[in-house]
Amino acid sequence: AKSMDKLVASVLTMLHEWQERKEHPILQEHIHRHSFDLKSSKVFTYMVAVSVLCFVSLVGNYFLWQSKQQYKDDALKFRIIRVWRGCSSKEILWLNDVFDIHRNVAIIKKIKKHTDDYNVGLKAKADSLMQNNLQNKKSK
Repeated sequence: AKSMDKLVASVLTMLHEWQERKEHPILQEHIHRHSFDLKSSKVFTYMVAVSVLCFVSLVGNYFLWQSKQQYKDDALKFRIIRVWRGCSSKEILWLNDVFDIHRNVAIIKKIKKHTDDYNVGLKAKADSLMQNNLQNKKSK
């Protein structure tokens, strides 16, 4: 009878614990693990597509940079021609040689400095002429 009472008490305790767990469940953390099997054709295709897309983007950026550089060079050529107030065909060939054929960074920097100095001087002259014009209008 004592063993039967112990058994009943044990079963009742287990039922009580089960009821507690059912009413107040213990939250378990779910760990998500992803593994990519490169042997899978879907994953392999995706990886190849992304790689090709990155490569195409890099090549496109390079050509865009090259085009932008060409536009900057052309703008500088036109600025120096304006500073020279025109130029001969020999000077145009020299500019093409310096900028395109045998690129000489030192000469390009000198040309840029010369055109910048010219523009600063031109702006100073324009400002002084405007000041003189305003003073002439005030004195009349």
